[in-house]
Amino acid sequence: MKKKIIALVMTAVMMASTIACGTDKKAVSDFQYRNIDVSGPPVTITYLTIGDKPINGMTEKVLEKLNELLLKKVNAKLDIYYIGWNDYLENYNKTLSLGNVNVDLIAAGSDWLDAWPNAANGYFMPLSEEMLRTYCPQTYRYVSSMDWDCCSYDGKIYFIPENEYTQWINYGFVYRLDNVKQVEKSKSDEIGEDFKIGEIQDWDGLDRFFRNYKELNPDKLLWDVDGKETTQALGYIMSESNYIPIYELGEYGIWGIFKNAHSQIVSPYMSGNYLINYAKLMKRWNELGVWRNDFKDYKDNYEAFYNGETSVVLATTEDYYTTIQPNMQIYQPEAKLKFFWFGKDNILKTSILHGAMAVSSKSKNPERALMVYDILRNDEECYRLIRYGIEGVQYQINHNKDMLEKPSGYNDEKDGITTNFWWGRRDIFEKADSNYAWDEYNELKTEYNKIAIDYPWDKYRFMTTNINSTIQAVTKVCDKYIPEITYGRYDRTPEAEVDEFRKELQAAGIDEVKNYLQNIYDSDKDMTGH
Repeated sequence: MKKKIIALVMTAVMMASTIACGTDKKAVSDFQYRNIDVSGPPVTITYLTIGDKPINGMTEKVLEKLNELLLKKVNAKLDIYYIGWNDYLENYNKTLSLGNVNVDLIAAGSDWLDAWPNAANGYFMPLSEEMLRTYCPQTYRYVSSMDWDCCSYDGKIYFIPENEYTQWINYGFVYRLDNVKQVEKSKSDEIGEDFKIGEIQDWDGLDRFFRNYKELNPDKLLWDVDGKETTQALGYIMSESNYIPIYELGEYGIWGIFKNAHSQIVSPYMSGNYLINYAKLMKRWNELGVWRNDFKDYKDNYEAFYNGETSVVLATTEDYYTTIQPNMQIYQPEAKLKFFWFGKDNILKTSILHGAMAVSSKSKNPERALMVYDILRNDEECYRLIRYGIEGVQYQINHNKDMLEKPSGYNDEKDGITTNFWWGRRDIFEKADSNYAWDEYNELKTEYNKIAIDYPWDKYRFMTTNINSTIQAVTKVCDKYIPEITYGRYDRTPEAEVDEFRKELQAAGIDEVKNYLQNIYDSDKDMTGH
């Protein structure tokens, strides 16, 4: 689904044959834009993305190069508006709701940026097929009707999907295999026979490693964490069951289905023993001293991990092969790392709306905005500028390996850029970075492809306007109890803590939301035939 080979070959041919015309009207090539008149003063298209605004001046130099091309092609320039990482979702939603920032293209994500609630609130412009065919033709032709349907509500398209890019953003624990070997050797010497932990494949294996490592190293932390991260709670549930969460409804994955009972919307936080078993394990880990006693002293878990002060870090697949594994080769090249990813038999492919693009409903130039996006996504020269920067400054191509490398003397603080164009990437134009750990990634990808299923919720319209306040109330209860449960920081027994949590979820309206979602699920299944 991610790789449409015939389409990509046609795109390559099209890109080679596309040129910008130099007429007085500044009309773009017939092949691309049907002689659309873009004369007059240049238009500035502002693109909103998530990330901290760069301060070294290099991104501006890249935009200068890019804008030279955009001016020739569609008489437009690109500017970037940044929503910083600190409290990014709150600030993103606030920026959209206030509407006091003049933006045209808006980064969107159904599973982490409240795409559908924001569409329902009227912050994004509905895009007709005719509008897309006319002003975004190259992108339009390589999005299937099924994918466009996933971007639509009530017959109107609100998003352009990132449907031609493969990525794995699933979570797990990266652990130090050298620490596992240390435990195995020490315990074997102690008991006089082989003691094996092996590669960690499940939570029981991780628990076994933690207990034995702590016995040998009582003063060491196993995982340095801030006490706020709770991704592992859902990771445990998905590892121990065949649960498929609806990510659009919040990071906790409160509602979803079980694969073996896929007709029924459920919440594993309300029933079954998964949450109780998780609470028991986390309580035991807290007592064991897996993490620090006082989270106020937390600094940087990656640094501690690289230096051998801790044994695991929570990360995504992408973090593992692009950052953690390469950095470990610098810090301690003799250390061996492995990735225990959550949901060994239950892994979901990334939604095509994880990195989507929307047009602001208040854009003064929506047609030109679509044209700029179409060029960024489909013109290889512009694509490389927005993704990688200027060749020879931010990157160079090793033609023997066909990989990106950093030029001699490159310094990220001085030379790096931040464009964060994660909303229309394409496998055909991506270049592998030689600094990444591709052997480890390919090994994981082979395993993932054996069992991964397509993200199932894109085609369902869980527009939550009518129950947003109830979802927020349920989420607020989770905000209180899930961190407590995750770090074992409560005085009751795990059973009593979970029972109290469930009572408050019930009072907040968790079943009301479940029933509402069930009605949408049933009606959408009837309409789509799925």
